[in-house]
Amino acid sequence: MNQDQARAPGPGELRRLLREQAGLDLAALAPADGGESASTFLATGRDGTASVLKISPNATADAAARLRELAAGLRRRGYPAARLLASGQVADLTFWLQERLPGTVLDGAPDWLLPEVLRLNDAQAGLGDGTCQLPDLIAVTLTAGGDGYCVHATLEARPDTRELLAVVRQTADRCLPSIPARGDFVHYDFTLANLLTSGAGISGVIDINPPALTGDRAFDLATMLFYLYDRDGIRERLRGRALELTGQRALDAYLAHMVLRQVDWSLRHYPGTRATAHHLRLARLVTADLAERS
Repeated sequence: MNQDQARAPGPGELRRLLREQAGLDLAALAPADGGESASTFLATGRDGTASVLKISPNATADAAARLRELAAGLRRRGYPAARLLASGQVADLTFWLQERLPGTVLDGAPDWLLPEVLRLNDAQAGLGDGTCQLPDLIAVTLTAGGDGYCVHATLEARPDTRELLAVVRQTADRCLPSIPARGDFVHYDFTLANLLTSGAGISGVIDINPPALTGDRAFDLATMLFYLYDRDGIRERLRGRALELTGQRALDAYLAHMVLRQVDWSLRHYPGTRATAHHLRLARLVTADLAERS
């Protein structure tokens, strides 16, 4: 359970708060699986319309409202982001209600995946609003850790991951100054789990949360690269495109962040599982390459 989920009211109480304080009258709310940056609910309107409600104590109402403009800009470029239907605050929580996008979570990496990923990534160019900057966030996570994630102590505590942390820190020392300041929209969690498909193609990109992150869109390619690092053909094509957009040292910093982020999260939340063993194997593949360049 993350920090946002721990502070979230139950569905019944939340429906009451939304009705009384925001004038948003929903027929039903049900907790949804997934989502690590905000508590997520499947919502049903009085007219039967299905949507997705998210709440967070950490986002501001202004940041949530700006999602409307960001989603519109992305959609104009063919990027299937959810339309924002409503946003505001109840009690000490910011909420945003989005349309529910069609499709199911992508399972595996079909042949059409890479062209779609690159197309979507290109659509993010220049759409950052400058509110939250990627270089600052990467620097904080790699040197001190994040708020409830990228916890260095998790890796430090285990002999089998202490060496991974050492490579992460060496990479930070070598590469942080090379991260460019750019004006792209950065999803920050661009993984297969956040891509929906209705067949051949991506029908939805989910988990776009406030505040929108501004920076180098190659970070999202690095995120996908981490999770597909054991797929030789896709790995080289993703890495090649990322290096067309950014420098090798910036890409190394992004990969180091992903090693820290995923290993910490897996060990704390899913210890002993097959998925965690897989993530550890990917992290060792990545850090072997990072160590070689160091």
